[in-house]
Formats: sequence, structure tokens, C-alpha cells
Amino acid sequence: MIEEEATRALEEMRSMVGTLRDGDGADLRPQQGVRDLRRLEGNGGGTGPRVVVTIEVDELRPSVDAACFRLAQEAVTNALRHARQASEVLVRVDGDDDHLRVTIVDDGRGGAALTASTPGFGLVGMAERAKLLGGTFDAGPRPGGGWTVAATFPRRAAT
Repeated sequence: MIEEEATRALEEMRSMVGTLRDGDGADLRPQQGVRDLRRLEGNGGGTGPRVVVTIEVDELRPSVDAACFRLAQEAVTNALRHARQASEVLVRVDGDDDHLRVTIVDDGRGGAALTASTPGFGLVGMAERAKLLGGTFDAGPRPGGGWTVAATFPRRAAT
């Protein structure tokens, strides 16, 4: 009985690995980082809010660099998708010797379903990404309208 289950589990694992290998192959490109956030700038052909990126940091740990990019990318995507009547989405990456901060704000009007008490999976994933690297995360509506997403990451590896 145990032997049969182990054999079945091994066959399933081989099948999954085979499926992954049959794809387009491994992506060997370097991970995207903070400098790649400039690709998010613009206004999507003039139909949506303008995205402005300000980067004031150099030399980041690869894990923080990639996490910062993914977090900002997700937050910008959320703003473009959910921030009604937004004219601008601002992305700011700055820091000091000990910490890196990434802040994304929009000037739109979020829907009733988009509140700090009912986060979506995107917000949960962003919070988990920050926590995994020893950082902090906060997201919610701004007092004058719009939405803020902010994360702080340690410059050095968490111990």
C-alpha cells in the first residue's frame, strides 16, 4: 500500500516536471529590478492615467531589487485597473543607508469593494513579499482620495 502510493506520487511528480520542461524552456534573462520600473512610465496611448517613476537608489541586493519591481508593478497594475478617474499614478523608490522605500500613490477614486479591510490576493502577495525579506507593508485609501501602497525593505539581508 505505501509502496503503491509512493510510486504514484513519484509518477505524478515526473509528469509535472515533464510538463514544465515541455514549455518554452527556462527563462534565462536576469530578473527585472528597480531600474526596469521606467518601462511602466507613460499613459498607455493617452487613454489612462499617466505613470511617473522616480528612482533615487543604487546598488540593491538582487532579492530586494526584484521584490521592489514586482511590488511596484502589481500596485501600478491595480491602480490602472481599479482607480476610477485617476489622472496620475506616482511610483517613488528611495531610501537611506539602511532601508529602501517604495511608494505608489494614485489620485483616483477606488470602488467600494476596494478597502483596507478586504484586501485582494495582490495586496496579500505584496505584504508577504515584503515580510519575507524582513520589510513592512501598508496599503489603503488616502484621506483626500486615491490609494497608497508602501513598503520598506532592509538594505541588508534580514537575520
